[in-house]
Amino acid sequence: MAKITLKPTENQNFILLGGDFQKTLDFAHKQESEGNFEGACNTRYKAFQQIVEVLPEEESAELDFSHQNTRAAIEIIYGSAVDNFLAGDVELSAAQLELLLECDSEDHIEATPQLALCYIALEEWECLEDIVPDLGEKSAFKPLVEALAEFVRTGEISNETATSLRRHRHLCEELRAAEHPADEVYLKDISSERPTQQALAREIYLRCEPLFIKYDGFLAKI
Repeated sequence: MAKITLKPTENQNFILLGGDFQKTLDFAHKQESEGNFEGACNTRYKAFQQIVEVLPEEESAELDFSHQNTRAAIEIIYGSAVDNFLAGDVELSAAQLELLLECDSEDHIEATPQLALCYIALEEWECLEDIVPDLGEKSAFKPLVEALAEFVRTGEISNETATSLRRHRHLCEELRAAEHPADEVYLKDISSERPTQQALAREIYLRCEPLFIKYDGFLAKI
């Protein structure tokens, strides 16, 4: 991989030169499509380590999302954070996502919902409360996160939170489904330019699945 450098721009942000992160991202996706999920995770994590090496330690560096190579690097950081969350290393995942939000303050890639899941798993309630308003009022993720947090803290789910969640029909259907296969049909759908609502709901379920397993009884309660 070519030497990676961090270059300031006239827009008061930075771009990443070198590394060809789009190529790395495409290779990781290819590994996933071939069923080599461990290889894809390793590809993303190695690239993440190379990105971190050029970021300043004492202050944040806003990255230019409009720059293709830099945007691919942002996507790699996010993908690696999801990998680590699913693998059970929640603290590392949270650290990666917090770093990502420092580098992309506008959260173009919507890392905040995944960070909310990390905070629930770590039971960092004050941190969670700080970012819940950023989840978006129309997002299916917000009522699901609120329901999970209530269940973990109290063992119950309020009627108000349950009612908010039920407004998202496709997600509720996915939560009730007996199986949630990440099969070829799903992968083709979710990677398309316009994934269906069913695929988006399954993506949310699969991202939250470690919490559903950790906090057994949530799905039955909801």
